[in-house]
Amino acid sequence: MSYPLALTPGSVVLSVGTKRGLFLVTSPDRKTWTVTPTALDGNRVYNAVLDQRRGQRLFAADNNDFFGSFLRYSDDLGQTWRQPERGIAFPEGGGLALKNIWIIEPGRDDTPDTVYAGVDPASLWVSEDRGVTWRMNEGLAAHPTRAEWNPGAGGLCLHSIIVDRSRPERMWVGISAVGVLRTDDGGQSWRFANKGTRASFLPDIYPEFGQCVHRVIQRPDRPETLYQQNHCGVYRSDNGGDDWRDIQGSLPSEFGFPMALDPRDPDTVFTVVEEGQTRANIAESFRVYRTRDGGESWETLTNGLPSGSSVRLGVLRHGMCVDGSDPCGVYAGTNTGQLFASADRGDSWSLIADYLPSIYSVTAAVIA
Repeated sequence: MSYPLALTPGSVVLSVGTKRGLFLVTSPDRKTWTVTPTALDGNRVYNAVLDQRRGQRLFAADNNDFFGSFLRYSDDLGQTWRQPERGIAFPEGGGLALKNIWIIEPGRDDTPDTVYAGVDPASLWVSEDRGVTWRMNEGLAAHPTRAEWNPGAGGLCLHSIIVDRSRPERMWVGISAVGVLRTDDGGQSWRFANKGTRASFLPDIYPEFGQCVHRVIQRPDRPETLYQQNHCGVYRSDNGGDDWRDIQGSLPSEFGFPMALDPRDPDTVFTVVEEGQTRANIAESFRVYRTRDGGESWETLTNGLPSGSSVRLGVLRHGMCVDGSDPCGVYAGTNTGQLFASADRGDSWSLIADYLPSIYSVTAAVIA
């Protein structure tokens, strides 16, 4: 490994979590890219994020079937790692044991020490000291329907966390296969926000809960607007999740995992949909799909992406992201180890890393 990384202001850092560790893929200009392995090597990293609200602290979800799952953090861009003084662990004798850590989400800008994490079995954890100590959100853990929650194919995983920047007491979480829940009182109580989303695999396809949500994101300038990629459709809500509208439109499949949104033009949303059985691209080309009108219409993006009868690529729920540059960069990592990038909002793509382990997540940060 070569340390330290020479990162100047404006450089893009992609934290790429894979089946065998965490890699940083960096560029000063979004034209040339460098792949650097970190000291977090060998285990499944389902998610990682570089938090720049107070310095530069890199968080990672480190999962191992034998040794266990740990949330780790680094202040030197992955050269060395530390464990929390009080980590994510369920109380002894409670009947629950940590299986995997799925997502790490920084809190609001005005609470720079607050960080959230979502795990399997589905629960929300919070740290108020930049990851040094963690506690479980008791309101969600004690939800009256919890005994009826069932896992999706990846487990009973809390994988999406939306911290509402407009209302400090409001948050959303996405749980597979439970659906979306919202709190309006800082996590003391939670209610389902699934009206209008399907669960076609159940006898009642519009249940109160039981939907297999795959990813939820929020429009930053209109916090009531949420987008959702689901096992059974693509949706938008304009009232904070009270109701959802199917916006699949011309997309060739209702099944997909990732979503990302251009923060400078929030009507622009990117997704990848797949063939539901094979979990791979439809037909003979890998495609990214883009809407520029909030889901009213979709266009297919293929320029620079691979095609051919042997192409079988999929993107997992955290495998797509955007950066904050203008125009925004878009990044998609595949479950076969390719990382594609676009520096022009998806109009054209290039392969910036190959032969990586299966990619679980990609998050972007522009160095301040």
